[in-house]
Amino acid sequence: MSTHKETTDAADLARNWRLEGGLGFLLRLLEARYDLLYQDLTGQSDITPRQFGVLIALYQDGPLTPSALAERISSDRNTLSEMLKRMAARKLISKRSNSEDRRSIQVQITAKGENALLDVVPAAAELQNALLAPLSKEDRAHFLKCMLTIAKTAAGGS
Repeated sequence: MSTHKETTDAADLARNWRLEGGLGFLLRLLEARYDLLYQDLTGQSDITPRQFGVLIALYQDGPLTPSALAERISSDRNTLSEMLKRMAARKLISKRSNSEDRRSIQVQITAKGENALLDVVPAAAELQNALLAPLSKEDRAHFLKCMLTIAKTAAGGS
């Protein structure tokens, strides 16, 4: 049960809260801006930003186990598993037995997946520049470093 002081403190916080200064609000706006730019610049409704992450990881790192891929793109295994099923059905990726451990599989990018990725990469680079355009070069680097620090801390549970 909350005390009168706690209720008063909460009421004061609520009265003075600046929605535009709230992290959740700003992250949602930034994500909406990113999604809109992604669709506009890439012309994609076929490959989502998360699928782009899977394809670029597989393109750069070669075949990976689902566990290694989940860690590489900072995704939980269940979400990734469903995404991989959809991507395999569309022949963007393929799955094969893991020669190093027969109990697991490896996921690899297909030729169709590679073509789709290479079609999107230039627009993805343009998207990052467009999204960060309001910031100076120094502020861009600092902004990305701060985001990475927060994301890594949150992912590590610290």
